[in-house]
Amino acid sequence: MHELSIAEELLDIIINRARDEHIGSVNTINLRIGRYSGILPDCLTFAFEMLSKDTVAEEARVFVEETEGNELQILSFEGE
Repeated sequence: MHELSIAEELLDIIINRARDEHIGSVNTINLRIGRYSGILPDCLTFAFEMLSKDTVAEEARVFVEETEGNELQILSFEGE
């Protein structure tokens, strides 16, 4: 399940950016995932929720926009 390692990287990026932006709690994360990327959105979301416990992203809801491509993009994230 390579989604676990992708979720780890994603969480690291979000935590570091939240720290840089002085965000104490991330509420939403918007991703774009291509259907041909080999990434299963449900598995990625599950892995992210599991890994984000006790972090600034613990309460974040992850929204996925699926496209026809092969990309994985963090479109945006919001928090307080």
